[in-house]
Amino acid sequence: MIKQSAVLPRALIVDDSATMRATLAAFLALAEIEVVGLLSSGRLVLKTIGDTGPDIVCLDYNLPDSNGLELLGAIVAKHPQVAVVMVTGDLNPNVRSAAALAGAAGFIHKPFSQNQIIREVSHILQTRHQVAESGARQANAASTAALTEFSAIIADDSKTMRELLSAILGNLGIFVVAEASNGAIALELVAQHLPDLVCMDVDMPAMNGLDAMREIRQKFPQIKVLMITANAQRAVVMEAYKQGVSGFVVKPFDPAKVRQAITQALKI
Repeated sequence: MIKQSAVLPRALIVDDSATMRATLAAFLALAEIEVVGLLSSGRLVLKTIGDTGPDIVCLDYNLPDSNGLELLGAIVAKHPQVAVVMVTGDLNPNVRSAAALAGAAGFIHKPFSQNQIIREVSHILQTRHQVAESGARQANAASTAALTEFSAIIADDSKTMRELLSAILGNLGIFVVAEASNGAIALELVAQHLPDLVCMDVDMPAMNGLDAMREIRQKFPQIKVLMITANAQRAVVMEAYKQGVSGFVVKPFDPAKVRQAITQALKI
């Protein structure tokens, strides 16, 4: 992980398996992330977050005393600055969709590899750092209202990524009218708001970004779609351009590249 300051990022691990807690702690240590707590249940999660101030929480879905999704929602409501990664062995696709709706920053299936954990958590922490930088830039901008005739919808199953894209769009003076955690919700919001631009992830629950873009381009060909995704497979890129995508940005990205892609798509 690329360190952003001398202070190590902090993580709280919540899992009822001692082996899983130890494994996650070892993997996070390799990424130079300080583990500030290990909990086997959800009972003390909110208090521990308040006491230790973690940047990220690795949260098991199936806990003995708590509903993981309800606990996720409570964390997001009380500590919105904390990124939550749902970690579960449950293969029900509805769980990932529900976690995204509840505000998860990431989602990892068990069993997982060391690289998978380090990559996901490091990416989320880097994105949070970019959110803070973009927010400061927007607050210090002398004129961010020059382009307010443009509107946008963000579709991504990561709350943290939606926050970053919202900040980038805000820096350009583009009004974010709505956000979606999957492609199906994005379609409903597009029909309701008719934005100028949709920033779309590929890999989302319920409906993926390619399917959603296909319908948007068929029904609303005037709307620009910018694909922003970690999925850079050749087939995905080719299909996106076949469907008329206005730009393709691969995560993790430099915010300047997203700003450039947005300005090119809208011909600013």
